[in-house]
Amino acid sequence: MRDTFHAELANVSLADAMHGLSDPLRLRIVELLARQGETECSDLYNTLGISKSNASHHFRVLRECGILLRLHRGRQQSARLRADEFEERFPGLLRAVLDNIGST
Repeated sequence: MRDTFHAELANVSLADAMHGLSDPLRLRIVELLARQGETECSDLYNTLGISKSNASHHFRVLRECGILLRLHRGRQQSARLRADEFEERFPGLLRAVLDNIGST
């Protein structure tokens, strides 16, 4: 399996971060991970009712903007938020998004 690209947060612009948070489905993924912590990817796309390929696209966008970390353990894949790192790079942004997801 090839290595998964994860953005170096120092190189992520505010526009990149906002792009990652601009899609309702990606917001739902972020919300689930914030609530559940590290979660198997298959559980996420089953919960969301989306295909594996659709989920993979959104996971990639979230990785590239520095919000998500994808972990591989054998055949099992999981995801978690890079909340602390993201908070350090963009203070208050993730918290503001999470506090307002219900109002979208």
